[in-house]
Amino acid sequence: MTPAALTPQAPSLKPLVTLTTDFGLSDTYVAQMKGVFAGISPDVRVVDATHGIPPQDVVAGALALDAIVDTFPDGTIHVVVVDPGVGSDRAAVAVRTDRFILIGPDNGLFTLVLDRYPPASIVQLTNVDYHRATVSATFHGRDVFAPVAAHLANGVPFQALGEPVNTLVNLNIPQAAETAQGMVAVVLGKDHFGNLVTNLTRTHYDGWLERKNSNSATVSIKGRVIGSVRGTFTDAEPGDPVAYFGSSGRLELAVRDGSASCALGSDIRVTLRADQA
Repeated sequence: MTPAALTPQAPSLKPLVTLTTDFGLSDTYVAQMKGVFAGISPDVRVVDATHGIPPQDVVAGALALDAIVDTFPDGTIHVVVVDPGVGSDRAAVAVRTDRFILIGPDNGLFTLVLDRYPPASIVQLTNVDYHRATVSATFHGRDVFAPVAAHLANGVPFQALGEPVNTLVNLNIPQAAETAQGMVAVVLGKDHFGNLVTNLTRTHYDGWLERKNSNSATVSIKGRVIGSVRGTFTDAEPGDPVAYFGSSGRLELAVRDGSASCALGSDIRVTLRADQA
């Protein structure tokens, strides 16, 4: 007979839940959210995406969410809390797409993701039956968003969470633009290594090159040519800047063995000129 401890267990049918916040790890905020999950849905799997979003940086939160959604299975519940307007009249919402559910404040955090995965349904989280009994004005991550996600994981119907709404707040994130000088991109954020992430996606870049009948482009920053778009960091010499498409699918700038953020600053324009075929 197989010992009970070695008997294979049926995999959990509950969806994964991810957490993306600007809470950091020096305080107990993340643990408190996980305590709520443990009380409502003890066998739900909670994955820490990141808690290192710069405080109140909604654009950075939007970029982080956009970077993770394609790596998780369909049905995942993504809880995102970068919420400088907590306690104000900003709405708390859940958004269902064909692939996943998003939960968080309605402050533009979902802008980039929903550009790629349009919402199928949106509800404002007005049903207090799925909130904690006492809701702090300053900690909706623990008292609203975490319990709502836990109840969803337990099988509560999406539409039971509150009243349907039709629109969401969108961030005014600039798009890379085609100009007489070439394709112009701007920096949206940076990662832990100081690499700068721009608003130029690989899809936009490839389409532009095709229209220009070109296979490559030369990159300039602050009037300085830094070379062609490369494949990876080691295509540059140590200490030199390099432009490449990162794992997020966006054009990024790095300094080999260094920090592009420190060397170049973040308030910069990046110009790409299509090379002649």
